[in-house]
Amino acid sequence: MLRLNNSKFVLILSAAALAMLLFSCGAPKAPEVKEWTVYESPVGFEFQYPKGWLIMDEANLVRIYPTNEAAMSFGPPVDPEATNGVEIRFGYERYKDLGIGTLAAYKDTNIARIKALNEVGKTWTSIMAKENAEVIEYKAKVSAKATIYGKRIVVSHDSVFYYLNFEAFNKDYEAYLPIVDSIIASVRLPKAKVTKVTEDVSKPSAELKTLQNDKVELKHPDNFDPTYPKPKGKSTMTLQLMGYRNDCVVTLDIFPSEKLSLEKVVEQNKGKFPGTSTGDASIDGVPAKFINYSAAKDVDGRAYFIVKGDKFYRVVITWYKPMKTDFLPAFEKVIGSLKLKG
Repeated sequence: MLRLNNSKFVLILSAAALAMLLFSCGAPKAPEVKEWTVYESPVGFEFQYPKGWLIMDEANLVRIYPTNEAAMSFGPPVDPEATNGVEIRFGYERYKDLGIGTLAAYKDTNIARIKALNEVGKTWTSIMAKENAEVIEYKAKVSAKATIYGKRIVVSHDSVFYYLNFEAFNKDYEAYLPIVDSIIASVRLPKAKVTKVTEDVSKPSAELKTLQNDKVELKHPDNFDPTYPKPKGKSTMTLQLMGYRNDCVVTLDIFPSEKLSLEKVVEQNKGKFPGTSTGDASIDGVPAKFINYSAAKDVDGRAYFIVKGDKFYRVVITWYKPMKTDFLPAFEKVIGSLKLKG
C-alpha cells in the first residue's frame, strides 16, 4: 500500500490544483453556436455562418465577424492594441481579370500576396465545395502581445477562383477553427454554366491548326487532336488525327521505301485495302496514288501512297458514310495541306 507523508501529499494536491487552474484559464473558447443562417450571394455561391454574427458585403468579397469589436480590431488598419478577434473573408476573382487559368497558378499568386506582409507556413491540398483546393497557412507578428494566425483555402470553378480566408489573434485561431471548418464544409458554389450546343460537335471544325515536326507539316481541324501511337512493323512514325468519332480518323505512317517504286508500293498494299476504285493524285507536288475501300459497316476509307526519296508515306482516312459530306472535304483539305520534309 502506497503511503505519502503530509508534505508530499500537500505538494501533489497543490500541483494538481495549479494544473486545473491553468487549464481553466488557458485557451479561450469560441462561443457556442446555437443556430446557423445561410448567406446567399447574388452571383450564386452560398455558405452557412453563425446567426447573429456581423456580415459585410463588398465588391467580390464578404467579410464575417463574431462581434463589432472584432471588425474594429481588423480594421483596416489592424488595431495594434488588439489581442483577440476573428475575421473570415469569402471572395472570388475571375480568370480573365488575373490572366491565369489554373489552380496551381492561383495558389502561387496567393502565396506571393501573403508573403508581402506575412510569414508563409505549411501548404496542403484539401476539398471545398466538392472542388480540389489548396490551403496556405501563415502568420504575422503585429505587436509585442499579438500574432495574427491565418489560413487561406482556394479553389477553381467555372472560370472563377474562390477563396475563404480565416484570420484570428493569438489563441482565438485554435478556438474558432471548429466553427470555421463548419463554414468551409457548408460552402456551395454557383452551378456551372451550360453552353447550349447548336451544332454537332463531332463534325470537323472550320478552324484549322498547323502541325509540324521534323518529318511533315499539315493543317487539321482544331477539334481533332493529334497523337503519335507506337509505330507498327517497319513504320518509323505514326501520326493520328481524331475528333469525337473513332470511325472518322486520319492516320499517317512513314516507312523506308526500300527503293520500291510507287506502283510497287501500291501493289504490295492492295491486300490490306480491298479497293472499290483507284485514282491518281499529287501531294506536295509529288505523284501519289489512292485506293478507295470499305473499312467497315457504314464506314468508308481511302488510302493514299507517296514515295519520296528513301521514304514511303501512307495516309489513310476513314469516315462514317452517313456523314461523308461533313468529313471527306475536311480530310481532303488535310491531305492537300500535307508537306513532306523527308
